[in-house]
Amino acid sequence: MINQTTYYQKQIETHTALLDKVKSKHRVLSFARLFAFLLIPISWYLLDWGIVLLGIVVAESALFVFLVNKWLDAKLLKEKHELYIELNSNELKLIQGDWSSFEDGSEFKSGAHPYSNDMDLFGPKSVFQYLNRTVLPLGKVKLANTLAYGSANRVRNQEMIEEISKHILWAQQFIVESKVYLKEEQKQQSLKDLKEQDFNFSFVSILKWVLPVISITSIVLYNLDYLKFGQLLLIGMIVLSVIGSKLKITNKWMHLLSNRSEKISALKAQLELFHQLNLVSEEGKRYKEQLFGNNGMQDGLRELEKIKIRSDYRMNAIVGLLLNYLFAWDFHLLDQSKKWHKQYADSIELWEEWMGEVEVWISGAIYKYNRGETCFAEISTSQEMMIHELGHPFVATNKQVCNDFHLKEGESFLIITGPNMAGKSTYLRSVGLAIISANAGFPILAKSCVLPKYNLYSSMRTSDDLTVESSYFHAELTRLRFIMDGIERGEPTFVILDEILKGTNSKDKEIGSAGFLEKLNRIGAKGIIATHDLSLTNLASTNASFRNVYFDSLIEEDELFFDYKVRDGVCKNMNASFLLRKMNLVDA
Repeated sequence: MINQTTYYQKQIETHTALLDKVKSKHRVLSFARLFAFLLIPISWYLLDWGIVLLGIVVAESALFVFLVNKWLDAKLLKEKHELYIELNSNELKLIQGDWSSFEDGSEFKSGAHPYSNDMDLFGPKSVFQYLNRTVLPLGKVKLANTLAYGSANRVRNQEMIEEISKHILWAQQFIVESKVYLKEEQKQQSLKDLKEQDFNFSFVSILKWVLPVISITSIVLYNLDYLKFGQLLLIGMIVLSVIGSKLKITNKWMHLLSNRSEKISALKAQLELFHQLNLVSEEGKRYKEQLFGNNGMQDGLRELEKIKIRSDYRMNAIVGLLLNYLFAWDFHLLDQSKKWHKQYADSIELWEEWMGEVEVWISGAIYKYNRGETCFAEISTSQEMMIHELGHPFVATNKQVCNDFHLKEGESFLIITGPNMAGKSTYLRSVGLAIISANAGFPILAKSCVLPKYNLYSSMRTSDDLTVESSYFHAELTRLRFIMDGIERGEPTFVILDEILKGTNSKDKEIGSAGFLEKLNRIGAKGIIATHDLSLTNLASTNASFRNVYFDSLIEEDELFFDYKVRDGVCKNMNASFLLRKMNLVDA
């Protein structure tokens, strides 16, 4: 199997070569289209009126329409190859440590969330930005909610992500089919507007046949001299007036269809791609049955696209007039639309939701593919928590130092000590992200993971708020109260704390931190705390619910080294004074 970098480079090379070919074809078709268009007025000018001229003009017009369609096909293909190149280039940049090309989900940031700010869930250089491959707004919201609140069906997420991770080319096709149709303003459009259309009218299903019979009969009678021209004209005006009585409804519906045509095309293309995907897992088979079973999503989108194409024919005023006069075209469209609306309108929002969910799986699958060795969490049958060789995706693969995390049966808290920059905060966030991923059914950057179902709470970044005259210490207490409220509601909770009560003096901090941890333990919470306060490590001496682990540093020949490995016990080496001397901030 080729590695990820090689795969993406090959994809860029392949699509660059294909893009060069399609660009040449596009240019040729542009000139051919222009030439075919100019032939029409030239023929009118050079040739005499007659049946020959009419035949030539009809043929030239047909050629022009044919070339326009071919030009549009080439344009669409060109845009697809450009998107493939962009997608693969962005994946290469991500592997090299830059994932700024992806949307960062800043709109989902919330200081009131149990863990999102501390875990870098949203915003620039965030977990969401690292994972996000969604195109549809609903897909983006679903991914954000899955990370922020977990999934109701984590097993299905795990199985679908696992399957799609083996079909990365398919995953990119799915993304491209959406992006090529949906420009930025069209992404925000929702098909639910089609659901709200009012088709409360009568007699259209009858009049769509009666009116053409009247029109065609009147033309026949006129040619047989049974009707005068004025009578023919009057009948035509009556027919068009009846059709025009519903023009407001027709135009509103056709305008909606026209504005949503790209969304319809994107969903239809994505659905057809999903139909091609060979899924072997039970969850995958069930989901396919849901999509292509009795709900009729595929049939519904095909019918809607047909109505849209037929509505395009009436957009030209002269053509529309003739179609309505001869065939009551608008009434046929309205009747077809009414039947479609009755059968499928209530399912529209569900269709978008389903495709948004596929985008969530694709985001997880590409993450799994890019990171190589990952695992999915198994639900623990006891309270033991065990993650083997846990890493963090923000750390480059060649610099990754993995650590185990183990909270044994009967243990509630790990107390982590260690010098500055030794890896404590990264370790905390790695454990936090593992719990988030487990709840979401997403891959975890580890060799194995067994976790009970826990709600995550954290307090790692606290800031004062001048707008409400809130001190740093008060902000900390408010955050800790927020965590305590969650636990006291009876939620199974895992808590991650980093140097709490920094806003008070050392003695108060020592007493307050120990008391807070003891209460958390008494009410059934589990968690980790990182601290520089070595007095907290005494809790492990008197209570088996607490265990001490540490990170260390080594000073050799006036240089500071870290191995970023977690060990059992209490750290004895601190490096603040060394770093102050090293940077000439204090006298040696």
